[in-house]
Amino acid sequence: MTEGNSERHLVDVLHLKKYYPIKRGILRRTAGYVKAVNDVTFQIRRGETLGLVGESGCGKTTIGRSILRLIVPSAGTVAFDGADVEALQKSDDAALRRRMQIIFQDPYGSLNPRMNVSDIIGEAPLYHRLVSKAELDDYVVSIMEKVGLRPESRAKYPHEFSGGQRQRIGIARVLAMKPEFVVCDEPVSALDVSIQSQVLNLLADLRSEFSLTYLFISHDLSVVKHISDRVAVLYLGKMVEIAPKADFFSQPMHPYSQALISAIPVPDPDATKNRVILEGDVPSPINPPDGCIFSTRCPKAMDRCKAEEPILVDRGGHETACFLYG
Repeated sequence: MTEGNSERHLVDVLHLKKYYPIKRGILRRTAGYVKAVNDVTFQIRRGETLGLVGESGCGKTTIGRSILRLIVPSAGTVAFDGADVEALQKSDDAALRRRMQIIFQDPYGSLNPRMNVSDIIGEAPLYHRLVSKAELDDYVVSIMEKVGLRPESRAKYPHEFSGGQRQRIGIARVLAMKPEFVVCDEPVSALDVSIQSQVLNLLADLRSEFSLTYLFISHDLSVVKHISDRVAVLYLGKMVEIAPKADFFSQPMHPYSQALISAIPVPDPDATKNRVILEGDVPSPINPPDGCIFSTRCPKAMDRCKAEEPILVDRGGHETACFLYG
């Protein structure tokens, strides 16, 4: 697996770990750790959309926020455009934050209810001096038009908008910063199905128009299939497969990926599909199993899987961590 190439990759995540300590007793001593992200390595190419999928609680959001420095990793490095984000000087921090933005999952809780739309969109670019105070109103209007919002509604407050409109406000807030990289943290999961496609198409159009790079986090594979160029699969804090979209959906290699794809609903009541039913529950991130973390639920597990931990191996652009292909 190739680790880091700033000419090709905008984001390089190397051996990222995030452990949360478990405190117990009167003295609040550390009794263990929740291993939310456990030694994850991947790259995001400039201009692409990488879809990050997995079950709820597997560490997807933690990875996204660690890249943006909203969460401090326990170990590992994150490089943006070839520079280690943890090693940047304080003077470079503001510039980095402008170039890296996030669209939050909740369009209700992510907007300040005390600020109107004009202030929500215009506050950050004014602070970062991307626009002058005299130009701010025209700038806000231009951004609102880009995301499909009516400029005359810029004096309204978030509670006066629908869920889809609120998410457009969140997207406008991101777009106003002229970013290069955006973490989309399940941006359509809280929206009605009829609105999801509109927001996804908007994100795709903005990516083309403004040369954006996305990390698109989702648990919905049909959404990921629509917008992503490559797909990365996370299970219990570990990366188990990374592949181009076409290869992933036509020939998934890891048994966990095969189970996820088999669960995608088919809009045909007469269609037959071979479902892969996973038995048992997801192990605890406090005490993950030895060897392959998926061995306790894998229908193809071998003795070796319970004793050794597989690593991601590049098999012609299709990476997977599985002994079935050893």
